[in-house]
Amino acid sequence: MDNKKTSFVMYPADFLAAVHNFRKNEIADLIIAICEFNLYGSTSVKLAGLKKDRFDSIQRVITAHNERWLQMCEINAQNAKKGVSHRKATAKRPVSETPPTPLSGRPLESEKENEPEIENDSGNESDNGGREREPEAVENSEFVGAPSAEDVAGYCSELKIAVDVPAFMSWHNERGWRHGKKYVALDWQKAVRKWYCKDVGISITDFEAGLAAGQNELGKGKVVQNV
Repeated sequence: MDNKKTSFVMYPADFLAAVHNFRKNEIADLIIAICEFNLYGSTSVKLAGLKKDRFDSIQRVITAHNERWLQMCEINAQNAKKGVSHRKATAKRPVSETPPTPLSGRPLESEKENEPEIENDSGNESDNGGREREPEAVENSEFVGAPSAEDVAGYCSELKIAVDVPAFMSWHNERGWRHGKKYVALDWQKAVRKWYCKDVGISITDFEAGLAAGQNELGKGKVVQNV
């Protein structure tokens, strides 16, 4: 089947500018000539003078668009052939043979084991050994909105939860009170609750729901104070 393009792009603003001061019959001749030329390769309309100049300028734009279209058709055809070849090769591969990389571009499970773990802000995120707990308290006055160790200890006492306050302060101070792009010092109380939930292995969602209902009895005990 012939891959001939039977449509073309023509911009209204450019066309109106090209036919400015043309009579209606001249505009009609120009449109017919453009359509015939792009459909049949020639035109029955006699063009001369300004009409011929306008026809040539408009047709150059249409031709450029058609050439780009043909290039895209060729690229798509080549990609389709590559896809067929890949499917045939995959079908011939023994069942025991595992491709090095899946078609989706996602890493294999074996590769995921070697990927660095990225911290996130979800309630069930794991510790990943990232907390370097230190026994001493750390001054944090340089971080705007960050609490003091006494503030954290008081908040823990209010919630009746046990948190290692020095470790909490040290871990966040070392990271500038940032978790990714989020500045956690603006809501340090939530950071305390998340820290506690990680320590005891509970869902932050369940813990928050318990607080809202006034029924939270988790983690009652002595809060770890600064030594």
